[in-house]
Amino acid sequence: MSKLVQNKRPDLENVIATDKETELGLIPAWSHSALKTYETCAYRSYISKVKRVQEDYGPAAARGTEIHDQCEAYVKGELAELPTACNKFEQEFKTLREEFANANVELEGEWGFTLDWEPCGWMDPVTWARIKLDAIHHETETSARVIDYKTGKKIGNEISHSQQGITYAIGSFFRYPNLESIQVEFWYLDQAETTTQVYTRDQAMMFMPKLHQRALDMTTATKFSPNPSNYNCKWCSFKKGEHPICEWGVN
Repeated sequence: MSKLVQNKRPDLENVIATDKETELGLIPAWSHSALKTYETCAYRSYISKVKRVQEDYGPAAARGTEIHDQCEAYVKGELAELPTACNKFEQEFKTLREEFANANVELEGEWGFTLDWEPCGWMDPVTWARIKLDAIHHETETSARVIDYKTGKKIGNEISHSQQGITYAIGSFFRYPNLESIQVEFWYLDQAETTTQVYTRDQAMMFMPKLHQRALDMTTATKFSPNPSNYNCKWCSFKKGEHPICEWGVN
């Protein structure tokens, strides 16, 4: 199956008006998780992205990384047995493994895009947006499934995961010119639950202007105000320790 990288997008000018003179700020690139952090507390983004202080995401994040690595290894055929954490999706992973062997699945995609949404490398100097997904299954020349493995809970994350799915869909349509429909799937490995949303190209592009503006607000920002609250500070490691980095953190 031919998988073309999009190099011409006649629909772009109908979605956003790009400004060649846009001057990016202290955080010149974004991802879904980085944008979520910025919109929750800009100062947390400043500590992480500008001061470059490594954040401790805790054991849950470490577990998630380990399971994602195991999933990738199994689908690629590097593990003979399905990892225990994937047992609730046994048939789904077996199918994904078969499709990978048939060269219809790409894993751990690291997609970079310029400010004009031109595909580029993950770490290119012009990279403005970064979208990383677990798997994309090219079903036909015009349809594909984007799959994201979740080791956390579904309840309470519906809005964030919906926004993440829209970002996946938009990135897929910009990257692959022949796609007409995308099915975004979240596999909640611990709960044996799945959420699915299908987008046509036109439907996904309806969300494009808002996403672009949100990302532009972050990547042109020069001020990063703290936004402390019990909820916002709950999982932030910058407020912890004998000498916390964030003086506004709420314990």
